Amino acid sequence: MDEPPIVRECLKQLFERCGEDPQREGLQKTPQRFLEAFEELTQGYHQTLEEVVNGALFECTNDAPVVVENIPFFSLCEHHLLPFFGHCTIAYIPNGKVLGVSKLYRIVNLFARRLQLQERLTQQIGESIREVTSARAVFVEIIGEHLCVAMRGVQRYNSKMRTFYRFGEPIEGFPRPSASDGAYRRTCLCTDNTAADQKDWDVSAETGNEAECGLLTVTTKEFPLKIGCYSEEQMRTTPVTLTLELQLPQHYGDDDDLSSTVDYDALITYLKETVLQRRFQLLEYAVRAIYSAIQTFLKTQHKQAKIRVTLVKSLSHALLQNSRFTYGDF
Repeated sequence: MDEPPIVRECLKQLFERCGEDPQREGLQKTPQRFLEAFEELTQGYHQTLEEVVNGALFECTNDAPVVVENIPFFSLCEHHLLPFFGHCTIAYIPNGKVLGVSKLYRIVNLFARRLQLQERLTQQIGESIREVTSARAVFVEIIGEHLCVAMRGVQRYNSKMRTFYRFGEPIEGFPRPSASDGAYRRTCLCTDNTAADQKDWDVSAETGNEAECGLLTVTTKEFPLKIGCYSEEQMRTTPVTLTLELQLPQHYGDDDDLSSTVDYDALITYLKETVLQRRFQLLEYAVRAIYSAIQTFLKTQHKQAKIRVTLVKSLSHALLQNSRFTYGDF
């Protein structure tokens, strides 16, 4: 397959801009190879849900949950065209019919092989399974690692993003959301639960419209923080894990417009410049300082979000586990 001339010309300019020679042997066929790879990575645009399912829906009187864990996926971030990848867990309670198990893998692939946001990918998978099976309940969880975070910008590798979709009654074996559990309050990405469902979800009347929300969770893996009471601790850094959770309004992200979203790269950079270089005696002081810095940052962007910050400090003491402190609005 020959690539369109515009592809070769665009890549030629790209190579020249970074100082490469487009005529070098290793790059002469790169435009064609790139186009073939790109078409393979976006083949989901050329498939439909009906084609993927292909009628593989079967009668079933069992109402026990169907659970498939660790479905691998690869996708492309639509903002930078860099890969993000990870695993997907799907669970649903049948309503008289079950879907052929291999079709769950194919549904994940159908939407992953597009230019994507992880939030949207999670919701598309959940809504598709709900549509096809008419299930009484659907749960989808995706844990992804984004190379646009690891390779550029804040350059934080081993950082994972976790997104959820939940519909219907609670599924046994998965955490039941409640008013006090922000990580599972009312289906982070599901915006189609009815008011009648609120009682089933244990959401109190006081939470009102806050029950439906999006929750973005960003977790780092052991970055160095200057923390400790003793002089020997203050002479070195201590590895800590930071988990940042932002509880966002229900309709956050409806518009695919970057100006309406929180710039998470800028947020992490701001934390590095204002807080993460400071020295703290106690873990709780560090958590409160990070929380305050995030509050300040969001106000400058005119964004509203509830914040929860968790720090886990790795302890070297043989008889003690790692210490953890959480502080936030929910």
